[in-house]
Amino acid sequence: MRIPALRPCIALAAALAAATAAYAAYVPKTDAQIFADYVKSAKHRAFLLKAYNDTEPPPLKATCAKLEIASLDPPLVLQPAEFAQIGNEYIPSVGRWVQRATLVRCGAKTVRRLYLEADPRDGSLHALAMLPGEFPGNVQLENDATRIVLPAMMGIAKCGDFKKLFVLDTKLTSPARAQGWSETWTAQACGRTVTADVSYTADATGMNITAKNLKLR
Repeated sequence: MRIPALRPCIALAAALAAATAAYAAYVPKTDAQIFADYVKSAKHRAFLLKAYNDTEPPPLKATCAKLEIASLDPPLVLQPAEFAQIGNEYIPSVGRWVQRATLVRCGAKTVRRLYLEADPRDGSLHALAMLPGEFPGNVQLENDATRIVLPAMMGIAKCGDFKKLFVLDTKLTSPARAQGWSETWTAQACGRTVTADVSYTADATGMNITAKNLKLR
């Protein structure tokens, strides 16, 4: 009697064994690993480039229409990102971080930062411009500084419309250290250019912020 061929059964068993081994070896990526890949992806870089250009202050955009990314710093995570998987793509559903970049602006390098926040409703990413230039502080310090410096700049320019106020640059005038530092801010308020010297001094309650030498240019 002829014994039936066993090759199909052997091949099927081998395939099942391989699939089982592959499944056993598969370890899902963590949100932190997905985030590390996400912020380095070409798609995210394209999103950032558009966001930097879209949020560039109008007076600066009028003199240089296009920014290009030279380099990206590691993101400063404020709230760890969480992701939902849709097909083969991961969409951020939770997360907040700051992305600092060195950009090329008409041949010269400049620094810009974006505040990025994931929208849990649809997985989109919202981008808000932060102070342009060399400002080295965190989000809270930036909020405190703008509340002190910008009204003073508007006052010297006699400008009452915040929609006509644009910070054009922040430049360090001393090294940024834990005990404090100093900067020069340049803004346009109602079409007038204003500068201010801003100093930060650490004390027992945090950082004391002072704006002085406000001048119209």
